[in-house]
Amino acid sequence: MAAIAADAAPAVPGVVPKAHLLELTSTRFFAAMAVLLGHFNDFIGMPEWLARWISGGFGVSFFFVLSGFILCYVYWEHFENGPAREPYRRYLIARFARIYPSYAAALVLITAFYFLENAIRPGTFHPPENALTSWLANLFALQTFAPSIATQQAWNAPSWSISTEFGFYLVCPLILAGLAAFCRGTRRLLALLAATWVYAIAMQAAIVVLVFRYGWDQQFWADIVASRNIFWRIHEFLTGVIAARLLYGGHVAWLVRSALSRNLLLLTSFALVTVLNLAPWPADPASIVVMRQFRLDVAYTIPFAGIVLALAAGRTLASPLLSRPSWVFLGDISYGIYIYHWIPWTILAHAQAFGLKLPLLLVTGVVLGTIMFSAASYLWYERPARLFLRRKFGH
Repeated sequence: MAAIAADAAPAVPGVVPKAHLLELTSTRFFAAMAVLLGHFNDFIGMPEWLARWISGGFGVSFFFVLSGFILCYVYWEHFENGPAREPYRRYLIARFARIYPSYAAALVLITAFYFLENAIRPGTFHPPENALTSWLANLFALQTFAPSIATQQAWNAPSWSISTEFGFYLVCPLILAGLAAFCRGTRRLLALLAATWVYAIAMQAAIVVLVFRYGWDQQFWADIVASRNIFWRIHEFLTGVIAARLLYGGHVAWLVRSALSRNLLLLTSFALVTVLNLAPWPADPASIVVMRQFRLDVAYTIPFAGIVLALAAGRTLASPLLSRPSWVFLGDISYGIYIYHWIPWTILAHAQAFGLKLPLLLVTGVVLGTIMFSAASYLWYERPARLFLRRKFGH
């Protein structure tokens, strides 16, 4: 998901590459594991409070905020004067090389599993009616724009976020150029941040009205579109971008100077995430839908931006852990954990559907195996493929 500075190929000759933000890299592992454990809890059966605390449904939101922050941090000097054609081309190649190889591998692997299972047990996997079109939409990462739940969910379900992320990649240079031209001052950046959150609330409110007053399909519009489409999630990316400009534009110098301020911001933000995770949900299904739209897709944006800002501004009480090479490596492989984990989850789900018992020890082994597979993929496939694509097409 979010790329780090060390992964970025220079888009403009002469621009000095940015330092690798180690602590932000490490945080990606926790976000990826929150997503994984949220799905694998179907087999683990954690106590409700623990499941909500670990995986409150926020992992992807953190990735989107972090992605906006990192891309602004890395590419600001490249695009502040506008996205010239050649730098924009090199930028897109670098972004494509960063996430597409593992994305495509995950799609191929889960497709192979589906067809193998159908060969063994005919009729187990029911592809969408437009199977080829649906699969191609996923191959080209267009599924988040498809007017079909099956197209988005039938294959590698979590990959919808990569489709949305590609949309962010396309518009990011334009966003950076716009900020440079119109929002260099502190007040304008804060005004834009407030407008971004107002926009997010308005977009979710529009879906609630359309679903509950005008009878639009709830599953598609509330559960799919408003939770996944770029127009409903771009506030998270923009929040990350604006947070980066506040920090690296010198607008929050007090945060850089004061370790106490960074630690207070980090602890306060983490406490707010915990409160959001553990807060009770209403019993009424309609109320759950309404609250979910604002709670999961809007409210988490604020504390996540605080966490990212605190960790990027300087050392905090979390630095001794997050800067350790072992945790940074786990952050490096977190994209693999995220994009591959649906494959073993699907295998376990189908095994359970056929009446097989899934002891906790087996599920734990599968989780650890997913992490190990992601590490191997990162070392021997993801990173080499990324370097090859950048060297082949990025010049």
